[in-house]
Amino acid sequence: MNQQKAATLPWLDLTRYVAALLVVVGHFRADLFLNYNDLPSNQYSALMQLAYCLTSLGHVSVLIFFVLSGYLVGGGIFNKIRINKFNCLSYSIDRFTRIQLPLVSALVLIAIGNCLMHTEAPWGDYVLNFFSLQGVFCKPLAGPLWSLAFEVWFYLLAGAMAAIITLKGTSKKLLAFVVMTVAMLILSRLGVVYSFLWFMGAFASQINIEKHSGIWVLVSGIGMAIFALLSLHLFTSRLGITAGSMAADVVTLCFGLFACLFIMNVIRIIPTSKLSLWLNCIGEKMAKFSYSLYLTHWTVLLLMQYWLKTERHDVNIYSVTLFVVACSHIVAYLLYLPFESQSYRLKVWLKKKLHII
Repeated sequence: MNQQKAATLPWLDLTRYVAALLVVVGHFRADLFLNYNDLPSNQYSALMQLAYCLTSLGHVSVLIFFVLSGYLVGGGIFNKIRINKFNCLSYSIDRFTRIQLPLVSALVLIAIGNCLMHTEAPWGDYVLNFFSLQGVFCKPLAGPLWSLAFEVWFYLLAGAMAAIITLKGTSKKLLAFVVMTVAMLILSRLGVVYSFLWFMGAFASQINIEKHSGIWVLVSGIGMAIFALLSLHLFTSRLGITAGSMAADVVTLCFGLFACLFIMNVIRIIPTSKLSLWLNCIGEKMAKFSYSLYLTHWTVLLLMQYWLKTERHDVNIYSVTLFVVACSHIVAYLLYLPFESQSYRLKVWLKKKLHII
């Protein structure tokens, strides 16, 4: 995502971090806790149901990532095309440094974790995951990496489309057309419906709402909640909604619609109170390494399970979960410092070397 633009739009950083946190706690709850139906009957309660519901929102949190990415990156492409300032090479460097540098840290951590846990993974899979071909030619080396393949190919598809419009010369346009076709083929293999979410976010960025409406924020938030609940296995199984079905796609796209409406309106709410300013500030700080957190928490979880040998019914499971969540944040921040935080410097250095700036 475009971090500089996100920093100028209130609440987007907080939204991004909360979404990443929901993915983290969702994975930890699924791996460290018993399923709700397997709990002792004396633990059934409305509060426990709410906790399990909130920690089951990891998938829809990834959908929010797709919409946010489209809004920021796709919207940035539209804006630069409009003023005739889109540069294909500059865009490629922006996306490469933003995505690949933190990914290197995650792949290194995965390799170290696999060695410590005596888990074998073909080295070719590391190469394929680096080039975001997991889900096409191999499995993701870590659970969260499935979505990264979508993200990278969204960028390539949108960038190629923009290049066809802005580049001069038939050969360059044809090359961009080939890249666009390859990206379409890859995304058709991965799943087309998530591509629509990204482009929904991109086009939503072009709708200028001059004055926000608190009612629209509330309505869109309720809409997101409803379709997020409908996407949970608890409801899909009862309603007969299967993955990949038209009904499932309708739920996904409706969630994306309300997510777009929410983003379009919430960014118009300027934080003024002490609480809102504090929350927005916390969001900005935590979002800086939220991408690293998303990429690395899975490996931290596996390592902690391997070392602590925690059972899903341990009496100390709550303290263990808090410990693992804290460790995942610490590891993510330590990896953020030499990798993700240096992406801007690397981007500037590459552009200077290539005489783009």
